[in-house]
Amino acid sequence: MNKNIFLILSVLFMFFVGFQFAEPAAAVKVVDHGTKYIDSANHVKVVWKTYQYNNNFLKVYANHYYKNPNTKKYELNFNSVTTLKKITKTTLKYEETRKQFVNPVDLHYVKTKLTAAQYYWRIYKKYW
Repeated sequence: MNKNIFLILSVLFMFFVGFQFAEPAAAVKVVDHGTKYIDSANHVKVVWKTYQYNNNFLKVYANHYYKNPNTKKYELNFNSVTTLKKITKTTLKYEETRKQFVNPVDLHYVKTKLTAAQYYWRIYKKYW
């Protein structure tokens, strides 16, 4: 009887611990993804995926490719991560980090009452 109670309690404990770890991972969701060709000759291609953690925090992971004129294939030029984070009621932090650059971080503070999600869909996304 004592062994059965110990076994049941340990299984319940593992279940609850596992549930606690699974919940935060489920909160992140992909809200947008795609591919866009930048110039009319299709020499530059951007492939992105946007993750939303909550209404006030989004991350955009993008790979930027260029078309090699010799091979006619797209080759990776650089990666970028853009973070949109609402830090006060009227301020949004816009940070873009580009790997393979001398100045890899581009940081701006935007005055807006929009949430990060609203800013992404209404402002940021229009420039893609």
